[in-house]
Amino acid sequence: MYLKKHFSIAILSVLTFFLSLFNTAKASDGPNILEAQALINRVTHGRASEFHLQPITATVDTFYLANEDNKIAIKASSTIAMAKGFNYYLKNICHVSVTWYAADSVIMPAVLPKAFTPAGERCRFDNRFFLNYCTFGYTTVWWKWSDWQYFIDWMAMNGINMPLAITGQEYIWQRVWHKFGMTDEQSRAFFTGPVHLPWQRMGNLDRWQGPLPQSFIDGQFELQKKILTRERALGMHPILPAFAGHVPKDLKKKYPNIKLTDLGSYDTGTENDAYFLDPMDPLFVKIQKEYLSEQQKLLGTDHYYGADPFNEMDPPSWEPSYLAKTAATIYSGMKSIDPKAVWIQMGWTFYYDRKHWTNPRLEAMIKAVPQNHMMILDYFCEQTEVWRVTDGFFNAPYIWCYLGNFGGNTQLAAPVLKTAKLLSATEDDPNHRQMTGIGSTLEGFGVNEFMFEWLFDYAWNTDAKDPADWIKKYAESRCGHNDPVIAATWTKLLPVIYNSDVSGVGLGNIIQSKPMLKGNGGFTWLGKYNYQALANIFPQFLLADSASKANPNYTRDLAMLEKQVLVNLAVSLRDSVGRAYHSKNQQLFNKYTGLFLDLCDDVDRITATQHELLLGAWIKEARDFGSTQEEKNYYEKNARLLITTWGGEGNVTTDYAAKDWSGMISTYYKGRWTLFFNELRKTIDTGKEPDMDAFDKQRAAFDWKWVNTNQSQQPFKWNTTGDTYSVALGIYKKWAPYL
Repeated sequence: MYLKKHFSIAILSVLTFFLSLFNTAKASDGPNILEAQALINRVTHGRASEFHLQPITATVDTFYLANEDNKIAIKASSTIAMAKGFNYYLKNICHVSVTWYAADSVIMPAVLPKAFTPAGERCRFDNRFFLNYCTFGYTTVWWKWSDWQYFIDWMAMNGINMPLAITGQEYIWQRVWHKFGMTDEQSRAFFTGPVHLPWQRMGNLDRWQGPLPQSFIDGQFELQKKILTRERALGMHPILPAFAGHVPKDLKKKYPNIKLTDLGSYDTGTENDAYFLDPMDPLFVKIQKEYLSEQQKLLGTDHYYGADPFNEMDPPSWEPSYLAKTAATIYSGMKSIDPKAVWIQMGWTFYYDRKHWTNPRLEAMIKAVPQNHMMILDYFCEQTEVWRVTDGFFNAPYIWCYLGNFGGNTQLAAPVLKTAKLLSATEDDPNHRQMTGIGSTLEGFGVNEFMFEWLFDYAWNTDAKDPADWIKKYAESRCGHNDPVIAATWTKLLPVIYNSDVSGVGLGNIIQSKPMLKGNGGFTWLGKYNYQALANIFPQFLLADSASKANPNYTRDLAMLEKQVLVNLAVSLRDSVGRAYHSKNQQLFNKYTGLFLDLCDDVDRITATQHELLLGAWIKEARDFGSTQEEKNYYEKNARLLITTWGGEGNVTTDYAAKDWSGMISTYYKGRWTLFFNELRKTIDTGKEPDMDAFDKQRAAFDWKWVNTNQSQQPFKWNTTGDTYSVALGIYKKWAPYL
């Protein structure tokens, strides 16, 4: 419908009413037009002049789109709303998908569409939170400004206004600890290596893979300044860290009378144990004041502070009075520096250990802070809505959060249908108390990006309550146009893998699992959906039209789907290996072990076509932080460690952050299974059960050797290889008889 000079009376009436609501609403701070133009220029590669940006006033974030004087008019009440309106135009009118990865291209149409029906949306939630402490290890640890700039634009375009912002805090802590008698060398030794900083910041361990290089500390602080400047310019309110009681053990050398509690170290050795300072000690508030004063001086503030005492750790006492005193002390330190301080507490603690965090204990802690000055992130609502069993966190403000990913696992699992029902039920519940927003607390970026886009679109778009309708428009943005076959295929995928299969801890596949003849490794539980149903749907995805095949977003989705079909097939091949072994059939054993390892190679081939699934890219980004060969090898070990053993050899969290990454499959996972199959060959004739305890030691030694290998011994490609569609089609034809 062409809208240049002629509008229908009906459309005019609707728009007049819509705009009248804007103009009579209470004025907000208004959008930063220059920053919005700069964002549009970055995304469209310099085409902001084709857009006409105008401020409006409204009580909530609102945008309106129309064609005015042959330009795309975006009228909005805030910079975030303007960015969201721009994204609405790209997705729904241009059919353009903008991902959260800087490595992905944004393919704009040669001529921007000017003929479209006017549209507008209002946000129903004040707060839209994003990120998790762990994301700064599993995903962003090696990011440079170019990555962050792109990602911040993505957040703005998805309407996010409360990002967690914890990069570079070690620089400030180093200055604080210096004031309390510690040298810079002692502080660097207290900090972990780069990839484990999220857990060091949460008070879960110290020193592991440290000391942290000074160049990293300084560089990350400079990066944080850029991050905060851009986030604030776009109208976001970043959440900065605060002190929650975690201190260096070396502090006791200077203050021998302080009371410290050992909180453990995630099985990385007692030398890496974290320590908690008794909140009743006068030093506690002094540290809080020093840190927040230094942080405010260097970075400013938006009055939101993250502090999470006892995350996955037992407090020194479970007495409600003790927990209340702890909370009151933490907050009093915040308030003394910032009277407007709001404490952001992640609710994972209360979900994770619900047995101990009883309502009386939790209520005592929450109510020790003045009303509305502690905001809870209800962390894992797709699994358990803690607000429902705590009377809305005892009427404290809370944000309903979808977690969606642990460890950056790369499995296709996103319970969009379940989440839509839960979120709608909460929103419509008259007793939802102070639900102030929605958010996501993902640990790492995986392969279900659309789920997070859907979540934040839900805050603005009432149609998103029906994922079946929403997914059709999403399919258009992935193909660049309306491809009926692909739209229908996405609709079929919803009730299969996007229904209710929650992305829980250690969601993986058999290839990633510790090798065994039946079952799967503790941190590699399998999906619960119908694998055969996905295998039956997949070939339809290959029937895309030529325009879709030329779109890298479609081919990305194609690669992800085929990868999932293949790793699901690995379950039946592994089971066939087990049957052949127990029946002492050497011929079948060789056949199915050969097929299993061949399948690993093909998973490696299809993932090699996607940049985000390249182990080589992860390692290169890590090595780029070093200036000497020794430093480069140090960063590479950190990179390898996090995604495999996490801790030392045989660590209990091995495979927690399992990935379907090209290079990792061929050298790490396939290597472990080859070792296992060779061990089985030694006993197949006897039928004796394999000695799994003995093998696990071999496997752990293999894992640790892999961690301690570097690029000079085991190089990986950091650029994609192969045409995705051709590779996918060839692999499908090869394995179709087994599906």
